[in-house]
Amino acid sequence: MKNGCALNKISIVNRIVLITYLIIFLNALPAGALTQVDVNPTNTPNGAVLLIIDGLGSSYIYPEVTPYALDGSAIEKPVARNIHVASDDGLRAVNILTPSQEGETGHSVIVTGNSGAGPAMVAHADATIYDIAHKNGYLVIAILQKGDIPQMLSEQDIVVHDITTSINDPQMEVLTNSQHQSEYDDMQVSVTEIMEQHAYIAPGYIEEYPEGSIERYYAYNRWAMDTSIDVLNLMHENYPEQKFILTVNVGAVDTAGLYRRSDGYADTIEDLDIMIGKLHEITEKNDLALILTSDHGMAFQSADGRGGSKSDKYSSQAEVLRIPFIVTAKNLRSEVLEGEFGQQDIAPTILSVLDLPNEMRFSNGKALGSKDYVNLKVILPEPAAVTIFSDNETISTANGDDSYIFYGLEQYKQYNVIVETEEDTDLIMEKAVYSDSDRIIRFDPATSVSKETNDTGQKNTLRTFGSVLIVLINLAGLVIIFRIMKK
Repeated sequence: MKNGCALNKISIVNRIVLITYLIIFLNALPAGALTQVDVNPTNTPNGAVLLIIDGLGSSYIYPEVTPYALDGSAIEKPVARNIHVASDDGLRAVNILTPSQEGETGHSVIVTGNSGAGPAMVAHADATIYDIAHKNGYLVIAILQKGDIPQMLSEQDIVVHDITTSINDPQMEVLTNSQHQSEYDDMQVSVTEIMEQHAYIAPGYIEEYPEGSIERYYAYNRWAMDTSIDVLNLMHENYPEQKFILTVNVGAVDTAGLYRRSDGYADTIEDLDIMIGKLHEITEKNDLALILTSDHGMAFQSADGRGGSKSDKYSSQAEVLRIPFIVTAKNLRSEVLEGEFGQQDIAPTILSVLDLPNEMRFSNGKALGSKDYVNLKVILPEPAAVTIFSDNETISTANGDDSYIFYGLEQYKQYNVIVETEEDTDLIMEKAVYSDSDRIIRFDPATSVSKETNDTGQKNTLRTFGSVLIVLINLAGLVIIFRIMKK
């Protein structure tokens, strides 16, 4: 009998818990989802490869700049034909500066779009390009020889990284952090398997060369590039509909600058340039954007001296602060930007190229380059109808949701965004927008142009009262549960 009574009490508790959670869930549901409206074709790439070359200064590969050592002597530049071909095909910023010479900081700025970013910022929700990509169904993959701070690793769905960051003793580890929701059931397993295969053979890349030889530097970079190309081929052949971001960090250029002097630094760049040519070819063929950049550059004591970037005598040098930024994508105009820009502009540019709204929480950068169109994301306080006007002409209209993205609007035009609420057709909101770049437009009831203030105040009062009532109901349910459990 006691068991029956106990079971009955448990059943009652379960029902109350279920009802309570249902109440909370129903009140927590968003008013709508996200409606996507194609006004005109956008030609969005299928994904992106972010290639971060540790320690590569733009002074050594850009034709406009001559690198100098601390003693004032000019340094001979490497021959980087494939990098030049990629830059001719896409966007290149001549003068883009890193705010810090620390590798951890540089990588954090690159992915958050915030000039003061550090590893702690990367860990926040909605702080990185990866967070925004995840929200839009992208798979996020990484191959990291350096820059593998814990916060960066946790941002990836699948990542292989060197736990030693050592050219002489590479030890690659593969991590799978989450179950990505995709139409391809075996995709995550297949990508993980190919990374594990490459992790296993990594030591063999460098073991055939004597320790300390320049060939070990070449081989270390080659492992990362070979792994990335195999992953790209797998995604293209087996999962063509899946969009993704692949981040690749190659680490030997930076190490060569520190230990192989300026000649070894240049030689390592030239060898890597050969592999960049193949990567550029594959990204172009597979309809992917390619972004080439660095965490910081490198300065040398003399034309044949050792290099550095962090100590005081190096850190203020232009050769350390100037980093490359080259983007190739089919929806981006080929151009050379002559102004002064910052490393924080990289993340917003990546999102713009992928036609993803820049909703990174801490971003203070701006998207560089120009597409032949812009996108407008409209965020509303409640479901409503949205109409886009220009020159007294209706460009597009949509209804039934509280968030919209209008893709493919004409650039450099004045648009009027008009919102008519579904609950009250007298409430009309309007904003004027100049379409020089992708934008996010947020509406609030305060922007009403045709509703009495008293009515708005009454509605807000009723909403506040309703919210308080819901909280009281939930608390009462929890008290009942506590009492039953106590008995």
